[in-house]
Amino acid sequence: MTPKEIAAHYEAKVFDSPDAAEVAGFVLGESHAPRNVWNKASAASSIVLKLVEKKASGEAEEIGIVIEPWRVTGCYKPHPVAEPAA
Repeated sequence: MTPKEIAAHYEAKVFDSPDAAEVAGFVLGESHAPRNVWNKASAASSIVLKLVEKKASGEAEEIGIVIEPWRVTGCYKPHPVAEPAA
């Protein structure tokens, strides 16, 4: 599977740059710089699986992955912080 296919399988958004993810309200996380295409898919899988756990625990509202030519970075959108009632 390619990194995009992995992201689609786990319903993760795909971004082409870290800036695009941050503008969309995502927090950048773990990043890997694999040496070849095979390792890029493996890195993406590892990152997405950790993000799926974060989403399942309720820490993340949405998950995503930034796929650049030589780097893969995980990102997530945290749940909005509820303001205390006045």
